[in-house]
Amino acid sequence: MKCLICKKTETVKFLDDYKLEIKEDIKFFNNLKIYNCSDCNFSFVNPIPSEDKLNYFYKHVYRAVGRPPYWMTENYEDLKRYSLEDKNLNYLLYITTLLDLSKVETVYDFGGGYGDLGFLLKKKFPKLKLFCTENDANSKKVLQERGYKNFENLEDIDIKFDLIITTHSLEHLTDTNIFSKFNEILKPTGFIFFEVPNCPKEYFQGRPYDSPHLLFYTSKSMHKIAEIYNMEFFNFSYSSYSFNDDHRYQRESQNLYEELNSSKFSSTKIKKMIKKIVPNYLINLRRNFLEQKSIKKEERVNMFANNTGDNCYIRGILKKKI
Repeated sequence: MKCLICKKTETVKFLDDYKLEIKEDIKFFNNLKIYNCSDCNFSFVNPIPSEDKLNYFYKHVYRAVGRPPYWMTENYEDLKRYSLEDKNLNYLLYITTLLDLSKVETVYDFGGGYGDLGFLLKKKFPKLKLFCTENDANSKKVLQERGYKNFENLEDIDIKFDLIITTHSLEHLTDTNIFSKFNEILKPTGFIFFEVPNCPKEYFQGRPYDSPHLLFYTSKSMHKIAEIYNMEFFNFSYSSYSFNDDHRYQRESQNLYEELNSSKFSSTKIKKMIKKIVPNYLINLRRNFLEQKSIKKEERVNMFANNTGDNCYIRGILKKKI
């Protein structure tokens, strides 16, 4: 088997069986195995799920109402308020500290969901023009209201960008070829901001699940990608919670979903309950979960403490080599 980054075969070994977050997702992520390349410390699944299955999953399932990790509701105004969560404010602080946004005109968000980060950037820098690629059916209304032009097909992109942002999207892809497209659409003086889960051996030890992630990055693999695509790091950082805390929050979210979908709550009852009681029940449920995770507890500081030696995410700003 060939590594998706360095293309070597002799360094690729079986790592572990693939673990599902939600058992119903087996129809999308069935019989997957995880393999690791010891040369670039990059892990990936095999076999890769079909394009048709993945397209359907991300368009109709991933951000469905009442489903982790987002716990979306049908309350439109509540969806828009998610932009003020700690993670988005953290991104805002990071980008505006390192980059001069007064020189940025065009921003492209790859896999941006509701476009929260671009929306916050535009609040402080109104001249920004926002673009994205997002196929999720539930996100399009919010993106349109926030002034995004959505290129659902990458081949339709006909301009170049000062800033490309992509947070927690790269791990959902089937390969790393998107960096070739980024190179093509990035201006010579432009920057790419990314964040992905940090997946060295510490990540795999005790993780509750893998789905729907297909690619598992590390510092070494990201630096290898930069080298292959003739890029260099303007900044590289480790961010967010410890691996233990992150695994704990994952288990809590997973357990909450299982509890709601137990025999006590059939899926039909759940849907009726969501439609009936929103915003009172599910919105408060999600808020309480997030507050327990990051606001009421001292662990909130971990969302803003980078490079502690045990961070579950990696992030960076890339630019083209001149």
